[in-house]
Amino acid sequence: MTRRLIDVTVAALFGGGLVLTCSSCSTLQNREAAAAAPPPAPLVTRWEQVSFGKDARFAVCIEPACPRVTPKTLAQAPAPVAAAEPGDASVPLRAVALRPAEVPTQRTVSAAPDVPRPVIEARNVIINFPLGSAELTSEGRTRIRESLEAAKQSERIVISGRTDALGGDKVNESLALARAIAVRNYFRDLAPDLPATFAIDAKGRCCFVASNDDEPGRSRNRRVEVHFSTQGGA
Repeated sequence: MTRRLIDVTVAALFGGGLVLTCSSCSTLQNREAAAAAPPPAPLVTRWEQVSFGKDARFAVCIEPACPRVTPKTLAQAPAPVAAAEPGDASVPLRAVALRPAEVPTQRTVSAAPDVPRPVIEARNVIINFPLGSAELTSEGRTRIRESLEAAKQSERIVISGRTDALGGDKVNESLALARAIAVRNYFRDLAPDLPATFAIDAKGRCCFVASNDDEPGRSRNRRVEVHFSTQGGA
């Protein structure tokens, strides 16, 4: 009897020690696994725009719950996301409304005033000559004196010498040039300080204003045309 009691006691002690040993090993393994496990990833928060236009609003969201813009939602404003500060998921953050960026007003640029183009006032004087002559007649001198005021106000004076159709080309070319020079020289004799620029245009047997079939027409063609031009409407 005593022997059997001793055996039972030894078996109980052995079983208890075995249980304690297994429990210690399990606790040790749990501690090692916990130590080897990586720390939890920190919460990532960022600002997201939740509305647009003049009432644009922004809110804080926690990844990966932040909205993502997709082709279907490009034209829509993402819905506001309730977010909380790290460590307290039960207290949502309040959305903050930010002032939209001020849009610079477009300045009205006044157009430069239109500068009127210079008005060119032109005047013509016709001086006739006798047949085959470059001498000024009394009537021709009178016309030049009457146009002297226009010459003083001009910037450019074009003197065009012409002839009728009688005679050869060379003779008429020389005669047309002599008539134009005679008119120019008389202007200079009357007013040596004329500010205008003189230009000579001499063409014989050219630019007829009448028929050369009769003397009245040919007398009209034997002429000098004086063209006065002034810029600015003076």
